[in-house]
Amino acid sequence: MATAPHQMINEVGETTLYDELARRAAAVAGGRSGEGDGLRLPEPLSGTLRAAEQRAHAVARAAGGSEESRRGAALDFVAEVATSLVLDGSDDVGSVVSEAAAAIGFPAQAASVAVFRRAVAAPSVAALPPPWAYRTLVGLVRGLAPVEAVSLWTSPSPGRITCIAFAGAAAASRRMRLAARVVLTADTSLELVAGATNVRGVSVERWDEPHAALVARARPGASDRLALYLAEAAAALAPFFERERLFERNAVRERTFAAAAERLLTRLGCDLHDGPLQEVVALADDLRLVRGQVASLLEGADAARVRGRFDDLEARLAALDDDLRHLSQAARSTSAVSRPLEDVLRSEVEAFTRTGAIAAQLSIHGDLVDLTASQRIVCIRVVQESLSNARRHSAATLVRVRVRSTRRYVSVTIADDGCGFDLEEAKRSGRLGLTGVIERVRLLGGDVAIDSASGGGTRVRATFPRWSAAVTAGAPAYAATPSV
Repeated sequence: MATAPHQMINEVGETTLYDELARRAAAVAGGRSGEGDGLRLPEPLSGTLRAAEQRAHAVARAAGGSEESRRGAALDFVAEVATSLVLDGSDDVGSVVSEAAAAIGFPAQAASVAVFRRAVAAPSVAALPPPWAYRTLVGLVRGLAPVEAVSLWTSPSPGRITCIAFAGAAAASRRMRLAARVVLTADTSLELVAGATNVRGVSVERWDEPHAALVARARPGASDRLALYLAEAAAALAPFFERERLFERNAVRERTFAAAAERLLTRLGCDLHDGPLQEVVALADDLRLVRGQVASLLEGADAARVRGRFDDLEARLAALDDDLRHLSQAARSTSAVSRPLEDVLRSEVEAFTRTGAIAAQLSIHGDLVDLTASQRIVCIRVVQESLSNARRHSAATLVRVRVRSTRRYVSVTIADDGCGFDLEEAKRSGRLGLTGVIERVRLLGGDVAIDSASGGGTRVRATFPRWSAAVTAGAPAYAATPSV
């Protein structure tokens, strides 16, 4: 797993890193490359800075290449780097901006405002799931605004408010909670108490009504400058609350469908176990009885040939029994969601390897711990169905299963080196598998891509957005700088 940039800040040293960021910002402002003569940084931090610097130079050239456009592009560079650092857990982006502003000859306060406005509107923030966006935007307020603490509050039910993201010391204190209640309820009886401090709050509106409260405690003497930061952050937060409502509505439909599908699969698994599997066991007993009876009537070459035929029939019956048991277990594996997902996937891959001559490898990148039950079930089903298809049809020697979890999405990829198939022909004939799995993934807002060609192997990739509710019953609120 790649090392996060904030972990490498400790390795490089904050002062050294901030000097390097300032040097590169000055290089952008001067229209020259900052690579090659500075600090040698480890990946992926070096790649992050390189990409941000290249985009900044492209912006400056597109704007005409004037001194003013280059300085604006330098601020774009600083904003992108500051956002990346907040995303990866840094809580000292203010120092980054101060050092860079001095390097490009820009007033520190003006640079802080300019960088903040760019950062809250950054594409990397806009692409985040709502809970991550809440903590990131709160982290940007804490890092760049003149505040000591900041927190984001919602009212999940009348008379109750909950902190869903925070940063700084005592960010969810009684006074901060009180200020949030004033914003959310417009209770004028509380205004004098809240107004007696340097705590300020603004509403995050949805449909022209307060939906959340962003509250901050200003540094001494800086409360007048705080209003702009809070207003910009509130405007950036509003779309994420709307997106979360859409996710929740989709989640209700998805849970209803998934629950019905799992009940059907569980019943199918039980029916397989209690019906066809028991018939196969009885048929195997009858076959052994017939074998003994026939063997007593034959001898010599005839007996040898008949024994060989019975051996073939018993082997085919054993294979059928094994396949039916595998299908029964797979259909009834909903309870597997209570186990760690990595353990479940590893068990599936190991069971697949034991059933035949195809080797299988599993690699997992990222954290799978906080996936929802429906997301976990989809991961399991995609792997089960893809491995089953590979066993029956691929004639492969190796299957690779790769699961990758990022802040924005989860992907499950199964690739084999088998014979492949004509994808278009399979679609036309209606024989394309994974139909049920594809519908499950789409209900989660994702998609399934299948790449295959005759003689070229098959690759199945299911991808769906990573999402969970901002507040779960009984769960603590999110901090603004989570571990990665």
